[in-house]
Amino acid sequence: MKSNIFLTKVLLSVILSTTGLGAHAFSVDDVTYNGLSADAAQYLTGNDSSTSINALGGSFIGDIWTFLDKNEAGSSTEIEGVTFNVGLGINSGEYTLSWDATGTPGLPLTMDFVFVDKAGPSYGAYLFEAEVFTSNPLSGTGTFDISWTNGGTNTPDLSHISIYGRAINNSEVLEPGPLSLLGMGLLALGLTRRKQQTS
Repeated sequence: MKSNIFLTKVLLSVILSTTGLGAHAFSVDDVTYNGLSADAAQYLTGNDSSTSINALGGSFIGDIWTFLDKNEAGSSTEIEGVTFNVGLGINSGEYTLSWDATGTPGLPLTMDFVFVDKAGPSYGAYLFEAEVFTSNPLSGTGTFDISWTNGGTNTPDLSHISIYGRAINNSEVLEPGPLSLLGMGLLALGLTRRKQQTS
């Protein structure tokens, strides 16, 4: 599975860097979260918004994306009882994503999220799938690189970063705890019956 994901990322990087982007070396590796590259990425022009993110194709298709935060004061939104905040890191090209349970159902939360870095007339949308947000720790870090140019050879300055999210419904997945208990109960029942038959 990991090799398939790696191969997909490599192929997507090659396709994105060779089709329609000219000098742009746009790649899923331009943004990381907790040390891992994005699962998918798209290079777009204009301004990011909930409407534009929900219109993305490919791996971005699915449930509705919700705007969560922008690195400007007072813009965060709650999703599934969890509020997210994104901020620029101490060093250039770093960011911090933090969260807190502010309602129900709260944490832990499994969620896909899109990291957006807006610079010049364009922005990159980077998909991170099935990330688990827990109560310990309450933050994660990442890096970003603006890899496109602003109508020439100059890299545009960062305008802002934004985060969009969609919760993943885990209700269809049986947790290992109950499954293990059921298995141990059946094993004990089988051993008890076998012992009774041999006596």
